Amino acid sequence: MKNNKVKLYARALADIASGPASAHEALARQEKIAKNFLALLEKDGQMKKAKEIVAMAEGLFIKKTGRRKIVLETARKVDKKPILNALLDAGDVVEEKTNKDLIAGIKIIINDRQLDLSLQKKLNTIFK
Repeated sequence: MKNNKVKLYARALADIASGPASAHEALARQEKIAKNFLALLEKDGQMKKAKEIVAMAEGLFIKKTGRRKIVLETARKVDKKPILNALLDAGDVVEEKTNKDLIAGIKIIINDRQLDLSLQKKLNTIFK
């Protein structure tokens, strides 16, 4: 029953977030949606599930709008603009992460597909 509630909230958030809005209205609209949605979760006692709901809503939003989620993971902070310019389409959702366990290189995840060009991956392959 509880998992169905999480799915219901996620679906509602994804539907609302993917509604039409001009670029000028987008930021104000997103802030209003977030504020109202968090108030609803608080009222219904679902704040503990907020992270799970938002993650699920993000996946539904990306699927519904035909966008891609791109995660760039590097061992340290670097200028990712050249990489992003080569990969991005309009509307893609980008997340940048720093992961010291990679040692060097980059890991690129687009939706569910992963390209691991990290030194950690190469070392693991060599020493297996």
